[in-house]
Amino acid sequence: MRLLGPNVQRRRDETFEQFRERMLAETSRFIEWGLQNPDKVHRIPVHRVGTGTFGERLKALFWNVALRNKNLPD
Repeated sequence: MRLLGPNVQRRRDETFEQFRERMLAETSRFIEWGLQNPDKVHRIPVHRVGTGTFGERLKALFWNVALRNKNLPD
């Protein structure tokens, strides 16, 4: 399998179209869950393009929370 992101893998027997549909369905489920559970959704810090950067500690904290959140839907 080719690694596409931190936890995103395309299955060997999966066509690109199947993979795309699966990713869209997972994204849709996440958005629906987030709208139904706003208290469990973490705010994503932002900067306008070209106006600043985030410190390494904040970056590490954000990704730790984002990738290890046990409250996310299956």
